[in-house]
Amino acid sequence: MYGYVVPVKAELGQADFCLYRAFYCGICKSIGKQYGQMPRFTTSYDITFLSVLLHDVTKQHVDFVNQGCICGPRKKTVVCRNELFDKIVAANMILAYAKADDDVIDGGGLKKKAARRMLEKHYRKAAAMLPEADAIVREQYAKLRELEKANAAGIDRVADCFATMLEKTGMLLTNSADENLGKLLYNVGKFVYVADAIDDLGEDFKKKRYNPLIAEYGEFKSRKSFIEEHRAELTFLLAGTVNRAIECFNKMVFTEASDLLRNIIYKGLRSKCEELLASEKKLPPPKI
Repeated sequence: MYGYVVPVKAELGQADFCLYRAFYCGICKSIGKQYGQMPRFTTSYDITFLSVLLHDVTKQHVDFVNQGCICGPRKKTVVCRNELFDKIVAANMILAYAKADDDVIDGGGLKKKAARRMLEKHYRKAAAMLPEADAIVREQYAKLRELEKANAAGIDRVADCFATMLEKTGMLLTNSADENLGKLLYNVGKFVYVADAIDDLGEDFKKKRYNPLIAEYGEFKSRKSFIEEHRAELTFLLAGTVNRAIECFNKMVFTEASDLLRNIIYKGLRSKCEELLASEKKLPPPKI
């Protein structure tokens, strides 16, 4: 969906890199089998992180298979479908449709409308499979839109909608009551929302769209000057969110994907903070 929750590839061991790619390719393959080829574009690094995390937390056994891909002739190692995997893929479809719908409401053009239309029937299938997850996503997006209409200041209050959405969805998928997992998901969700707000500063201002950071801090001349003027506040906001995620992560026990998840939480989030605050324009889509 967004691409802000990614590992630092240069510091990944070969085994962990292969594991990460196997989950990514597994999600893409599973989307294709369950929802058709076109929705495969909703495969994202963020949902890959969620899949790795929830499989490890629940100790879900994972099988692998080598399969070909329409993107290239070489066979790839792919995580096989299981019950949890199917739920995560369905949640991804619900989240992807909600994002597409939000983009259209924000004034998206023909491409955004076409994407929403293409996803609609697949969303209905996923929502029928996970009605509780659909209700969570719809409720939080509705709250978010009300805050946007009010041009609400207070980044913590606005980011709470997206953070709560990821927390409740993840807890639902795992049927877990683990407080640390919930708080980890909450802070990762908050990080994604804040990161996206920083990334979209220039575009939101140009298109006169709501941006929680502009609503909070006021005058905007350019992305560069805005970040420089509010660097201390933005750094504190991002660092505090990442540190709380790390604190929750440290209280949890991981097995198969421990090093991979540690790379993402400890290094990947911090690296993305640096990228966002150093860039004078919107970040390009990441490639792992």
